[in-house]
Amino acid sequence: MNRRLITIVVAVALAGLGSLMVYGYVHGADERALRGQRAVNVLVAAKAIPAGTAITRLVADGYVVTRRFPASSVPDDVLTRIEDADSDTVIGSPVRAGELIRKPLLVPRGSSQTFTVPEGKIALTVELTDPQRVAGHVVAGSKVAVFLTRRILDSGGRPRGELTETRLLMSGIDVLWVGPAPKDKSVAKTQGTSLVTLAVTQRQAEKLVWSVSGTGGGRLYLGLEGGSSELSESGSGVSSFKVFK
Repeated sequence: MNRRLITIVVAVALAGLGSLMVYGYVHGADERALRGQRAVNVLVAAKAIPAGTAITRLVADGYVVTRRFPASSVPDDVLTRIEDADSDTVIGSPVRAGELIRKPLLVPRGSSQTFTVPEGKIALTVELTDPQRVAGHVVAGSKVAVFLTRRILDSGGRPRGELTETRLLMSGIDVLWVGPAPKDKSVAKTQGTSLVTLAVTQRQAEKLVWSVSGTGGGRLYLGLEGGSSELSESGSGVSSFKVFK
């Protein structure tokens, strides 16, 4: 039994030593590749990046990592630091994992006309006026909170007169695309409207569709989230009964 235990311990030790030797060789290969050459830091996509992703979210959401490459092998237009990019730009077209982040990929907010739906999400579009999307400041790449104002329903699902309530419906929602809504010549509109496409889960999509149609028939408002916005979907919201409480 003791001999068998010793054999197992030796095998594990040898396996660990082998792993260390492999790591040392690979690390040494990287060093050898850079030896005698000027190395530079470049930003590389750690995972697929959807079009419309804000440049300010690339590091925060784990989309990019920094790698070192020989300067001679790096194109002149590769981004080396997030700080070197305009903070009001977004990724203009989808980027695959492993691709270098090149400056031509960055476009002004709102100019990206294509998008890729993030993994695990679906794209859903709602029509909103400019005030409902923060005076038009919600654009592709924004992260928003969604508020709903609707009539209060009774236990049977019927509106209780003109009583209304407003609550936070969901938060941390990525905006994929914003574009003009088709013009309705039969209706005189005093406010411009836009189509806003959001990346949501199935449950979030169900909430949105119910909120703007049928019995739910409410009005959505988007809130533009900042880096330290404090939001809670568990709150009771504000209603006709407690707006001044």
